[in-house]
Amino acid sequence: MTSILQCPVCREITLRSETGCQCANKHTFDAARQGYVNFLLAHQKHSKEPGDNKAMIQSRRRFLDRGHYDRLSDGINEAIAGILLGPEKGQVCNILDAGCGEGFYLKRLKESLDRSSGEPAVSRYYGVDIAKFAVQQATQRDRTMNWFVASIIDLPFLNSSLDIVLNVFSPLNFTEFARILKDTGRLVIAHPGPRHLNGLREVIYPVAREHEESDMVEQAGDLFSLSNRARVNYQLELINSGEIMDLLAMTPYYWNIDLKTRSKVEALERLALDVDVMISVFSKTGG
Repeated sequence: MTSILQCPVCREITLRSETGCQCANKHTFDAARQGYVNFLLAHQKHSKEPGDNKAMIQSRRRFLDRGHYDRLSDGINEAIAGILLGPEKGQVCNILDAGCGEGFYLKRLKESLDRSSGEPAVSRYYGVDIAKFAVQQATQRDRTMNWFVASIIDLPFLNSSLDIVLNVFSPLNFTEFARILKDTGRLVIAHPGPRHLNGLREVIYPVAREHEESDMVEQAGDLFSLSNRARVNYQLELINSGEIMDLLAMTPYYWNIDLKTRSKVEALERLALDVDVMISVFSKTGG
């Protein structure tokens, strides 16, 4: 099997082995006992443990495992299945979840595509996150997939090596995504819609305005063009304080609210809210 991995030190092709990864210049990256490989170099860290902390990751895993975002995941899977059943039907594809967290979306994508009766046979899945604990959690979901600790600004993949890059509520780096995607590749981004988390936001803010339309088309610049957009929108009811606080810990609001507001959220026993997510599919310009 041809390797698509790139050494973060010298940019040479990097091969996998039972013990880790090594490039032609002998730069070696050992596999952890859980199976993932850490490609994050020391100078790429801005803290001792970059990315989401352990408590946030555990909250997200509990929340997602209760099925609250299954419909969102299904929408993502449908969008990607539509891409794979397009003109290049039957091609073996390389799929990356860039900012994979604890692996929920990539695992469900693999299961969905495995259940489909038609082509193509998607055989290689990759998940990358800067948070080591998140990747450790991801390996528990499926050790047959390839999990790496790495930065979104320096992904460990060769130029033009991936067919699909998925990004769900994670930082974006269009330049790096364009580098690693094939000319025929697609970038699939799930991002908040106008009413996302209304209900929770109305508890936090005196006036909860709708989210402004994303400027990611402008961010993509000359690198990508928007080819399709779908919306996943449904009502969700959380039935106890634990679920509500797990949701809060998944969001940027966790860092931005004061103790008084946090206590107000924590006192809630039920919460009705909107899940409103846009799924945007981008093509490489000229691809």
